Amino acid sequence: MTVATATRVIYSHAIGQLAQSGAGFNNPVGVAAAPGGRLYVLNRSNMAHAEMSFLRVSILTIEEEYIGQFTSFGSGDGELIWPTAIAVDRDVNVYVSDERRHDVQVFNRNGEFLRRWGSQGTGPGQFNRPSGLSADIDGNVYVVDSLNNRVQKLTSDGGCVLAWGEAGSRPGQFNLPWGIATDRQGQVYVADWRNGRVQKFTPDGDYLASFGDRDGESRLDRPAGVGVDSVGNVYVSDYGQDLLQVYEPDGRPLATLLGDATMTKWAAEFVAADPEMSALREQHAADVDAQERVFEGPIGVAVDDQDRVIIADCCKHRLQVYRRA
Repeated sequence: MTVATATRVIYSHAIGQLAQSGAGFNNPVGVAAAPGGRLYVLNRSNMAHAEMSFLRVSILTIEEEYIGQFTSFGSGDGELIWPTAIAVDRDVNVYVSDERRHDVQVFNRNGEFLRRWGSQGTGPGQFNRPSGLSADIDGNVYVVDSLNNRVQKLTSDGGCVLAWGEAGSRPGQFNLPWGIATDRQGQVYVADWRNGRVQKFTPDGDYLASFGDRDGESRLDRPAGVGVDSVGNVYVSDYGQDLLQVYEPDGRPLATLLGDATMTKWAAEFVAADPEMSALREQHAADVDAQERVFEGPIGVAVDDQDRVIIADCCKHRLQVYRRA
């Protein structure tokens, strides 16, 4: 459902269902898009049950082909406790941040552990609850250092190149920043959660602009994830309002999306195998469709190499996929 639009952002399909493992998700908080339609989905799980291994990274295609999964709950190398975000670089290495471990772990495209970097602190390469991740075209990795209210730019081996930001509400300052993205020119976009905006920077951390405001059609409440397409349009998930805001490269509002989900392929297969559930859904089809359509707790946003926009619809255990016409 599109509230207002000056350009065409078209719903494509949804992917997922609630599942403890295999073809489905459990509170997906992040999604990363690799070339060729390959997706990596970070399942944070319900933290009360994290030790039961619902937590994982799922590998699939945007055409809904399930490939596999990796990692689980734990404090060892290659394990996660409170994961927050996921990204892939140009070599399809997979990066996962963890706000409990205060680190970033790196895996290869098949989920094999490669290395980890970071520890709790305020120094270069240290973190206090890291969240958003983005790899730029040169192989650098940007990490949102949430409770330190800054962004760090690191090499793929974890060496700190630079850091910027401090607590506050002025340009270049942050209040619990969360998501991050880079565009094809290397410019950096940061979802400034408690300040209700997205800030845009040069690759060197120089402030350029802000998107969103507290009022009006482009209003942001709790921006969580951000993505940028090939022409510079900016897609921002708003966890506080359960919607996706879309902006032009100069920050003018383009569209407000409330969600358009239809039944996913995996869910349809599950329902078809249960005649009683199938009959119940048919009986209450109108109510079910209306409830299933909208976002509930959207967080991670990714834009793939074909400008398809993928949103981690966390509380409904699925992805919603859009495309730019």
